[in-house]
Amino acid sequence: MKNALMKTRTVVPQLLCAAFLLAGSALAQAQNIKPGLWEIKMNPQLSPERQAAMAQAQQQLAQMPAEQRKMMEEMMAKAGVNANLATGAMTLKVCITAEQAALNQLPVSSQGNCKHQLERKGAQILNRFSCSEPELSGEGTTTLSSPEAYSSNMSTVSRAGGKTETLSVQSQGRWLSGDCGGIAPMKTSK
Repeated sequence: MKNALMKTRTVVPQLLCAAFLLAGSALAQAQNIKPGLWEIKMNPQLSPERQAAMAQAQQQLAQMPAEQRKMMEEMMAKAGVNANLATGAMTLKVCITAEQAALNQLPVSSQGNCKHQLERKGAQILNRFSCSEPELSGEGTTTLSSPEAYSSNMSTVSRAGGKTETLSVQSQGRWLSGDCGGIAPMKTSK
């Protein structure tokens, strides 16, 4: 039981980091998108080993006492995260303020120490990045289809415990509302 949850603990932060990097890629040219609440749906391509660990973790979550599971699900929902541990699919809600959109800066997670190289080619944004916390590098392409929608493909390589793992993530982002509700705005790099 512990082993599956521990394996899951390494991929969930990696997926969250990828989500913020994807959001950052898409929002880097913020004058082309609307500020407000965005939904990002991520679908990772997991290795068979990772899929098995995630499915086992999903089963363990289902076996938790109802009160403990509900508390965990509420905590994730408050942060705008909905994850299916069996498949690795994740839906993340992020808030972009009008000020962030006007600044045209890259919103990033406060976790990790990441450096980005962004290049804009028409409706596409190319993002190459490297992070030290967690140790992660990769590149992605985001295609803006409108001020309210984008799609993105990202490939990452993570290193932890002497192991290297490659993860590919496809995502779609869509604007939901000008009001972020209870979702806190993303942190913006300075």
